[in-house]
Amino acid sequence: MVSIWQIIALPIVEAIVVGALCGFVGSLALLNQRIFFTESITHAAFPGAVLGVVLTSAYTIDQNILSLGLFVGAAVACVVLSLVMYALSHLKGISSQAAAGITLTVGFASGYFLNKWFAPLPLRIEGFLTGSLLNCTPADVISASVAFLLVLGLWIFNSANLVHCSFDPINYRAAGGRSGFIQGMVLALIIITVSVIIPAVGTVVSVSLIAAPAAALKGRIASINKFVLACVITAVSIALIGLALAVILKLSAGGTIAICAGAFFLIVKIGESIFIKINDFSSRLHARREKVAENAI
Repeated sequence: MVSIWQIIALPIVEAIVVGALCGFVGSLALLNQRIFFTESITHAAFPGAVLGVVLTSAYTIDQNILSLGLFVGAAVACVVLSLVMYALSHLKGISSQAAAGITLTVGFASGYFLNKWFAPLPLRIEGFLTGSLLNCTPADVISASVAFLLVLGLWIFNSANLVHCSFDPINYRAAGGRSGFIQGMVLALIIITVSVIIPAVGTVVSVSLIAAPAAALKGRIASINKFVLACVITAVSIALIGLALAVILKLSAGGTIAICAGAFFLIVKIGESIFIKINDFSSRLHARREKVAENAI
């Protein structure tokens, strides 16, 4: 008889790996001001994921192979729509933000159209939108793990260039660095991440786990290495808490993780606001006491 632990073990491992990957890449995306690009790419992955599953299902119904087809299709769609976004941003009168917005809308609408056109799919639509963490496969875990190891390896051997180019690309180019290569590397990591986390947190809500930890912790940790590590730990914690709540409350794991990510961001922001007000009140109270003491003298 299969125990509950055996059923939940693989989703727990997937949550840990996906959380670590999202935290890591989210910190890089924030440092390089690529959060809105990431949001657009998450929606651009939707039609590619559908087409990848459709083409793969013509040859097999094995869930692991279908997952690989999903990853490849999503990645290809992300690359294609990234090029479209780049081309649009260079048209007269269209800003980079407008181009990203157009890509986001077209990508998401295309995904819905393709899903209806090729219905029924061997994978549920919910799996594309909010993920299906409890139904993840070994192929999902392996793909996310390989992506995380790739990001970790690039950070270990190239962190100095990544940080330098993120903070001052002009100076980096002046020093002989190839900023275009570094920026391309970051974009590639974002595309890979968005593609491999679809089975866990889908395309719509995945940006929450990528962006929320980095956005909440921005400016609160002086060291870049500690900032990246904090983002990873936070994202893993959010993923595990979201998974636990989803199991207990019988909710969508991807949606619950997204809510937890948003809640973490709000808690940090509200806590910061309260701390500032308390500190300001304390400073004014201290100043008033000093003034009273001076008057008494």
